[in-house]
Order: sequence, then structure tokens, then C-alpha cells
Amino acid sequence: MDQKLIQEIKNTYNLSEILSSEKVNKGFLSENYKISTEKGDFFLKKYRFNDRKKIQEIHSAKRYFSEGGVPVIMPINTLSGETFLKYEDSYLALFPFVSGLQPERGDLSDKMIVSLGRMLGQIHLLGRESTLKIEGVFSGWGKEDALQIAQSIEDKLEQVEDKNDFDKLAQKVVTLKKELINKNNVNFSDLGLENDHLIHGDYLDQNVFFDEDGNVKYVFDFEKTKNEPRTQELFRSATYSFLNTDFDDVSIRNINLYMKSYLEVYPMRKQELKNGLTSHYLKSVHGF
Repeated sequence: MDQKLIQEIKNTYNLSEILSSEKVNKGFLSENYKISTEKGDFFLKKYRFNDRKKIQEIHSAKRYFSEGGVPVIMPINTLSGETFLKYEDSYLALFPFVSGLQPERGDLSDKMIVSLGRMLGQIHLLGRESTLKIEGVFSGWGKEDALQIAQSIEDKLEQVEDKNDFDKLAQKVVTLKKELINKNNVNFSDLGLENDHLIHGDYLDQNVFFDEDGNVKYVFDFEKTKNEPRTQELFRSATYSFLNTDFDDVSIRNINLYMKSYLEVYPMRKQELKNGLTSHYLKSVHGF
């Protein structure tokens, strides 16, 4: 981290001497740092988009869920009372540096799975009552746009003379997706689902910390928060967290436990569950 930024952080937050800073490599498309000072350790997050209003929305959602009892890691206020700072063309926020357990994907204990499901149920119960003005809603899928993207991928693959295994797999996937897209006649509006819940947006096993007893200790990364059907996040989180390789017995068993735990906190009618799964499937089919 450059010295100019270090000085800016010290001045903005009235920090004591910064003893060291190191980049935190975990995370997708992230640029984050651990900062050590005489007052303790902090986590500096650099947002990957340059939109002041969006960051205000994210932090408003964090505050809303935190006040509702969700263990959200909250940003530290600057001396001027804001929850983030602008440095050159980027926005950054400082957080307390916290720690917890984060097992490798596929290694969650039953207690962790139960806690993960119950926590999402709690988040969605709160999200149902939210009146926050958050831009962005679930927009479903579009056949023509998806087919255009598929064609552009195929055109690029055609230019590759010596195709490796990944290229060949990509061709198979695009061909399959095109077939499924052309067969589909269901639109999002046909399913009767509403964008009526403020959601986390990226809730999965890698965006929480667990405590020693296997309970969710902290929830973080609300950058994709928006209003959408709760089923969309429920099935997305189950897919990302538990379908690591294939639909094997262990994956299905863990998903069942996760869903059961969620539904104990926030029940759902079977038709909503069925339509939600259809929506998640079709969104995945049309996505590249």
C-alpha cells in the first residue's frame, strides 16, 4: 500500500502510527488490506465500483440488518462521520479486523450447515420488512440476449485452432445451454415471484465466519444487496455452498439439511419453493 494512501487513512480515521499493511488475497475481484497499528488491527476494503450512492446503499443495508440482530461487520466512522472515504478514483472503508472459522468448501459440520441456513432465514425475515430505497432488482432472464452471448462465445472458440480441454468443455456447455434456452418458454413474470425481500446478495459459506461451536459468528460482503425473491438467494447459496462437484449423496443430504434449517426459521409454501427453484434454474441456464 502506497505511503500517500497510508497517510490519508491515518488522517481520515485519526489512527496512530501504521506499523504494517499486507494485502488480503482471499476473495474474488477484491483488493483488501490488513492494517496493523498501535491501537490494534483493521481491515481496509477497496470497493470495486466507483459509485458513492451504491456504497451508501450497501452500508444502509448493513446497518439495517445489524440493528435487526444479524452479526454484520460494520464499517468504522471517519472523523467527519461518514462510513467510507474517497481516495483518488476509488472508495474505501475501514472495518475492525475480526477472525473466525472458515472451513474449506465441503468441510462444513452439520452444526455449521444448520446455523448457515437459520441465519439466512433470519436475514430474509428482516428483509421482508425493509423499506430501504435500494436500487437494483432481480430482472429474470432474456432469451435473445442469452443467445447473442452464446453466439459470441462460439465465434471466439471457432477462432481457436488448437483447442485445449477447457475450450472443448466450453463448446459443450454453450451447445447445451443454447438447446435449453431455445426450448424454454417460461418468463420470470409467469412464476408469480416478487422482488419483495431485501437480500444479502452473495450469501454463502465463504462470506461468513463461524465460532468454535459451529455457529455463524459474522456475516460480511453485502456488495450485491438488492430486492429480489428470497428463493433466488436461497437456491443460489445452496448451489454455491454445497454442490462442489456433482449431485452426489453428500451434496443432496447437505442441501436438505440447509433448506430444512432455513424453513424452520422462515417457512415457505411448496408452490413458492417449486417456482423459486424453476427461476433459479432458468437464470442459471441463461447465464454465461
